[in-house]
Amino acid sequence: MSITFLYWLAFISYSALVIGLGITIYRKRTEEPDTQSFWAAGRNLSGWSSGLSISAGMMSVSWSCVYGVQLFYWYGLGAVWLLVLPWLITIGGFYMFAPLFRKLNAFSQPELLGKRFGSRTRQLLAPPLIAVFIVWAGAEIYAAGLLIAPFLNVSLPTALFLIALVVAVYSYTGGFEAVVSTDKIQFALVALFITIMAGIGLTATDFPGLSRLLDAGSQAPKATAGLPQLFSPGIALIALTFMAYLPGWIVETDIWIRMQAAKSDAEARKAMVITAGNSMLFVGLMPLLTGLTALLLYPPVDGVIPAKLEDGAVIFSLFMAEHAPAWLAILLGTGLVAAAMSTVDTCSNIVALSFSYDLVEPALEERSPQWLGRFARFASVGAVAAAFIYALFTDSLWDIFYLSSGILTTTIFLPVIAVFRENTNVRQVQLSVVFGFIGTLLFYYLESRGYLTGIEPQWLADTQVGYILLGFLSSLLGFLLGWKGK
Repeated sequence: MSITFLYWLAFISYSALVIGLGITIYRKRTEEPDTQSFWAAGRNLSGWSSGLSISAGMMSVSWSCVYGVQLFYWYGLGAVWLLVLPWLITIGGFYMFAPLFRKLNAFSQPELLGKRFGSRTRQLLAPPLIAVFIVWAGAEIYAAGLLIAPFLNVSLPTALFLIALVVAVYSYTGGFEAVVSTDKIQFALVALFITIMAGIGLTATDFPGLSRLLDAGSQAPKATAGLPQLFSPGIALIALTFMAYLPGWIVETDIWIRMQAAKSDAEARKAMVITAGNSMLFVGLMPLLTGLTALLLYPPVDGVIPAKLEDGAVIFSLFMAEHAPAWLAILLGTGLVAAAMSTVDTCSNIVALSFSYDLVEPALEERSPQWLGRFARFASVGAVAAAFIYALFTDSLWDIFYLSSGILTTTIFLPVIAVFRENTNVRQVQLSVVFGFIGTLLFYYLESRGYLTGIEPQWLADTQVGYILLGFLSSLLGFLLGWKGK
C-alpha cells in the first residue's frame, strides 16, 4: 500500500466527514431557510461555538501554518509585532465593544451603514468586502494546495480544485451552521497539527534551550541590523503593520458575524476570551517555536534563505517530509486540509453574504424569503469558485495579507466609525469608501511597480507597504471633501 494511497484515503475520509455534516444539516430542515437563518444560524451560537469558529478561521494554513512561521523565520522573535500582537489587540477590542456592536442589530457592516446612510451606501461598501475575502479565501486555497499537492501526487491546480470543491459542497448544503459546525472539527485537527509541527522542530533540534532559540532568531535573514531582536522588523514596518491591520480588523466581518450570531452578550464575550487563549498558543507560541527551530535546521547563509525553503513558505512541508514518520505525516496532511477548509469556508461565506445579503437582496425585496435562501446557497458556491480562480494566479502571501487588510482599514474603518458620529452625512461616507478603495489599489500598483521610488521618504519606501498609509489618507480626503460639499 503506497504512501500516496494513504494520503488520498485520509483526504477522502475527512472530506466525506465534513460533507456529511452539511448534508445532515440540510436534511433536518423541514423547509428552505430564509437568509437570516442561512447566514446567522438562528442567532443562537454559544460562546464555545463562536470562539472555536473564529479560532479555526485564524489558525489557517496561510496565516498560522505558512505566513506566521515564515515571519518568525524571517525576523525571529520580533515577528510577534507583525501578526500575533495586532490580532490579540483586535480580539480585545471586540471583547470590549461586543455589547455596543450587538445593540446595532446589523448582521453585516454594509447592513449597518445602510440603516444609517441608505441602501446605496450599503451596496457601495459590499464590493470592497467581496474583494478582500475573495483574496483571503484564494490565498488559503493556494497555500494549502502548495503543501498537499506533492503528498497527493497531483498538480497544484488539481489540489486547489479538490479543496474548493469540498468546501463548496458543504457550504451549499449547510450554510453558516455547517461552516461553524465543521470549524469545531477543524479547530481540533489544526490545533493538533500545529502543536505536533512545533514538537517535530524541537525534537529535530534536540530540544534547544531558550538561549539557543534566541540566538537562532538573531540570525534571521530579514532582521534589521542594529536593532534588538524584539524590534527586528524595524520600527517603521511595525508601526505601518499596526496601522494596516488594527483599524480594519476591529471591524472585520467574519468576527462581526460570529459575534452577532451569539445568543447573548455574555456568550459573545466568552467567544473572544476563548479566541484570545487559542491565538496565544496556536497563532503565537507554536509558530514561534516552529520558525525558530527552522532557523536552526535550515540556517540562512550570509542572509540568503536556502532555496529549498522557497523563501520560507514550505517549512511545514519540509518538516513533514524530512523529520516525520510516514504515519504521522499522513495525520499531519489531514490537519493541513482541515486548516485550509476552515479558513476557505469562513472567507467564502463572507463573500457570499456580501454579494447575496447586501448587494442583491435590497434590490429583490419582493422575492420570497425561500427564493432568497436558495439564491444564498448558489452564492456560497459562486464565492468558492471565485476564490479558486484567484488562487490559480496567487504567488505572494506578503502582498495578499497587507493589501487585503489594508483595504479593510482604508475603506471599511472610517465609514463604520462614522455610524457613531451624529453629524456625518451620506456623501462623506460614500466618498470615503470610493477614495479609500480606489486610492489603495492605485498606490499599491504605483509602489509595486517602483513609480513611487524617490517620492516616498526612505523609511516609508523600505517597508514596502507605504501604499496603505497613502490609501488611508485618500479615504480621509474623501471624508473631508464630503463634509465640505454637504
